Formats: sequence, structure tokens, C-alpha cells
Amino acid sequence: MKILKWKIAEPPNFRIVPEKAGVYIISTMQEDDHQFEVKYIGQADNLHGRAAEHWSKHEKNDKLKAHIAEKYIMKFNYAEVESRSDRDGMVLYMSKIFDPPLNLNAPPDTDLVKCTVPGVRKYK
Repeated sequence: MKILKWKIAEPPNFRIVPEKAGVYIISTMQEDDHQFEVKYIGQADNLHGRAAEHWSKHEKNDKLKAHIAEKYIMKFNYAEVESRSDRDGMVLYMSKIFDPPLNLNAPPDTDLVKCTVPGVRKYK
């Protein structure tokens, strides 16, 4: 299992997110119990640019865009991962665990890469 060093950025303040490759999780706080649930999982060559894109008018995923517009309390957890194949495998692993409701496409068909996951839970 790969041990990742997860960091958190609170949207839309992404100044701390590096312009490096990695994986990320977008989660929202639930009003009933104040726990964070995974809504979207992704990977990017540039985490900073991808985070900013999600919270901009240029977001292409209409489901995610509508969700972000709802003004939920959200977290953007990210971990730097240089290897593209590792990122693909981690997205596949996390998608199997959390089954994020706002991802439009299935994760790439790749080798599963088990990794640590931050303190979030599966969407109910």
C-alpha cells in the first residue's frame, strides 16, 4: 500500500495547492452529522490548476458545478503523486471504496494501487 501525505485546502482558497501532479478528493460536510462525504475523486498533472478549474465557470461537469454552487462546506484533499500510472491506479482504488456520485466517467482501466485515504466517508 502506498502511503500518501494528504493535505487540505478549503475552497475557493487554493493558494497552498502546488502546481504538481497528484490525486484529490472533493468532499462536503453533511448538515445532519457534520461528517465529510466523498463526492468526487480525480487526478491531475497540475493540482493547483485543476482545483481552480473546478471552482470556475469553466467546469465541464454540470453535476459537480451545480453541487459547488450550492455553497456546501467543502474540502479539497490532495496528495502529490508524480507517476501517471500510480495516479490512475489510486483513483480506481478510491472510486471502488467511495463510489463518488459526481464522477461522470469510470476510472481508467489500470492496475489497482492501494493507498491511504483521508478522514472522509462514502456517500450514503
